[in-house]
Amino acid sequence: MVELQTERIRLIPLNAKYLNLLIAHEEQMAAELSLSKGVGSLDDELKQALYFRLSKVLKDEQNYLWHTNWLLVLKEKNCAVGGIMLKGTPNEQGEVVIGYYTLPPYMGQGYMTESIIALKDWLLHQPNAKYVIADTEKENMASHRVLEKAGAVLFKETKSLYFWRFHL
Repeated sequence: MVELQTERIRLIPLNAKYLNLLIAHEEQMAAELSLSKGVGSLDDELKQALYFRLSKVLKDEQNYLWHTNWLLVLKEKNCAVGGIMLKGTPNEQGEVVIGYYTLPPYMGQGYMTESIIALKDWLLHQPNAKYVIADTEKENMASHRVLEKAGAVLFKETKSLYFWRFHL
């Protein structure tokens, strides 16, 4: 199983079983992955996004790494602090789209920046991947800072969103 590591974080890509457990039975998932119970849980909007990821994983289980949520586990406490969702294999332009979340008790401590750097470095060394793309709501200043610190460049905007890009 692929797992990425930073100084403080383990990034674990969840297969269909564990992704389903994260959504419906978070404590059981933690127990099966030998994790400590964290503080903070998933809100309904995030669960909907994860259900959508699960539907994509189930359609292409062989390539689940490209469709799933990569759980961020804080090494020091051995608990989940957030996740980065991959939204499919690289498209024709070589773009891989990510979305991410940090559980509220762990925000503002650099865990997401550290994790995005590790995952985008891994992604950009995979065949056919040339860019990693993330979008943020214009008013989400914390998310803008995460992407800027991780080295993303703002390249497009719509009425409500900014689009950021990483490349080698």
